[in-house]
Amino acid sequence: MKRLLVGVCLFAAACGGNDAAPTPAVPAASVSGIGEGSIVLHPSADTRFAVAIELPVRVRENSGGSAVWQFARMSTLLNGVERERNELSRDQIVSAGFGSITANQSQLVRMIFRLNSSTFNGITITLGMADNKDNRNFTVDVPFSSFSNVTESSVPTSFPVPRLSRE
Repeated sequence: MKRLLVGVCLFAAACGGNDAAPTPAVPAASVSGIGEGSIVLHPSADTRFAVAIELPVRVRENSGGSAVWQFARMSTLLNGVERERNELSRDQIVSAGFGSITANQSQLVRMIFRLNSSTFNGITITLGMADNKDNRNFTVDVPFSSFSNVTESSVPTSFPVPRLSRE
């Protein structure tokens, strides 16, 4: 009898008398990035650099959260060894209109980086983000293999700051 009484009390306490709907938890952001199209190598119109590299990247928020951009970094590799690194800052990204990515949003971002050498056989692309829910910083790797191919253009590329555009 004592066990039955304890069980009934626990059941009654669990049911409670509050009819208000619980507030749903804000989900944490989950962001992915993939190459969308070809990487294009252009001669650089800026004589301080040999090459301008154009990277079309599809960025997607997948969980219903939201995040703000912190940076976009590209490193070229030759046989697994980093040759060169270039980064777009948060200020450059925000000035191009990409300050954040909202719940379930998809953005096609065309990034352009300048390089001193066109000798590489791999690229590492890392996107830095901060979750709006708890300001947690995280990175997203964009796989080199997700780009359809690498092409060369004979048209020199000059671009204004910022070095990002919307598609």
